[in-house]
Amino acid sequence: MRFFKLSCFGLSGVILCTVSYLRAIQASPPPANPPTPKASAAKAAPIEKITDNLYRLGTLLIDMKAHTLTCPGEINMDSGDVEYLAVTPMGKTYESLLRLNVRPLYLQVGLLLLGLEPKNVLRYQGDPTSPQGDPVDILVRWEDRNGIEHQVRAEDLLMEGSKGSPMPHHPWVFTGSRILPEGFEADLCGSLVAVWHDPAAILDNPMQEIQNDWMVNPAKTPRRGTSIRVIFKAIHVPKQTSPSLPQHTDPDAKR
Repeated sequence: MRFFKLSCFGLSGVILCTVSYLRAIQASPPPANPPTPKASAAKAAPIEKITDNLYRLGTLLIDMKAHTLTCPGEINMDSGDVEYLAVTPMGKTYESLLRLNVRPLYLQVGLLLLGLEPKNVLRYQGDPTSPQGDPVDILVRWEDRNGIEHQVRAEDLLMEGSKGSPMPHHPWVFTGSRILPEGFEADLCGSLVAVWHDPAAILDNPMQEIQNDWMVNPAKTPRRGTSIRVIFKAIHVPKQTSPSLPQHTDPDAKR
């Protein structure tokens, strides 16, 4: 599977590469019962420029200066066992803490735009191998009934079922979903962020897992149905440089 490395082209080059990436992927079949119609292969979803640093791709807000992606969603579970931190409405909502209103392809492209590189080494769901890829912090933000804003790390909303202890703070990893003959796998199954390792997801829990023992932390999680915004923050961001230009040597410079 190939991924585009977008960080070295400068912002204008990044946008052009992203449009090409979208067009290439959108030639594949759409997922079953998609929430929105599939764009044609010749007409990729536009990246809307808001300011010099802010862009919008579908429902995804891309902040190139803060190195963040933000998308809307809601609390999908406030108790019970989970295998996913986040899925789309067409994903495995019966075992996901969050339900996000974002197209998986756009989330993957947004992470590439921030200069991150995926590395998917997982072979199947539940693979005990430690997932790899560039690190990403995931934050969840919401307002309570009194209009007071809260923000926590995603790990705070999960706990180990057998011990009752919160998930340790750690970055998640950008594994990147796979491109299958049928299409972009995360689009097909709606998997965004896995807790129980899944090669179809775009981000994964980096902890080495032999069995899944994670569940919702009810003491920290707001009520089911609470509107949220999820922030994906790149941790180690490569410097974005201008496009490489041919080097013209002055033949008289060495004389």
